[in-house]
Amino acid sequence: MKDNEKLYKVYHRNYQTIEELFDDLSDAVLNIGLENNKIIIHYNSDILEIELCHGGFRTYVNGQREKGVWEDQDIYFYAIEFVHEQEKGLTELEIYDTNIVDINNNGITYADEFGRKHLVDYADCAVNGPTKSCVAERNVTKWQFKFYNSGTTIKISFKSPIVFKKGNHLLIGGKAKRFRTLEQAIIESGYTTFDLS
Repeated sequence: MKDNEKLYKVYHRNYQTIEELFDDLSDAVLNIGLENNKIIIHYNSDILEIELCHGGFRTYVNGQREKGVWEDQDIYFYAIEFVHEQEKGLTELEIYDTNIVDINNNGITYADEFGRKHLVDYADCAVNGPTKSCVAERNVTKWQFKFYNSGTTIKISFKSPIVFKKGNHLLIGGKAKRFRTLEQAIIESGYTTFDLS
């Protein structure tokens, strides 16, 4: 479904159940759950709870009930705005190398827990790095790369053996091999990393 079709659907929605709202929100919000007929959204240390009530939806932030009742279209956008406001304070995002779906000369593509793809853009990172070609810090003792992404720093941590793709090649191996493979892919793309080890 195209983005404008999704927006049309949301603007003209008449939610009959909390599950219908949950289905729409889960396409756009991370860290969301449905428990005891309540939608629960966790972001950093804050929690938004949404429940269906007579006349609309009731909300709680960190256990405190908010005044008023939200209508169908408004509750969707309120929840999206809640997450957006929380993301403004996010300075670092940690992902695992198991989230990597592609590595090419432009950067690293990873998938979030809902399968949405995001790019760690080398050119963007180089603008924020200490030199014109340095895109990240690497630390082999912690098995991590920390990319100088604009806004939010992206930290890639390595864990159990995995298979991932670089161009037309599948790469298989333990942490050390995959760590070195990512380091080499960055070098082959014309960029460098700063060694913290």
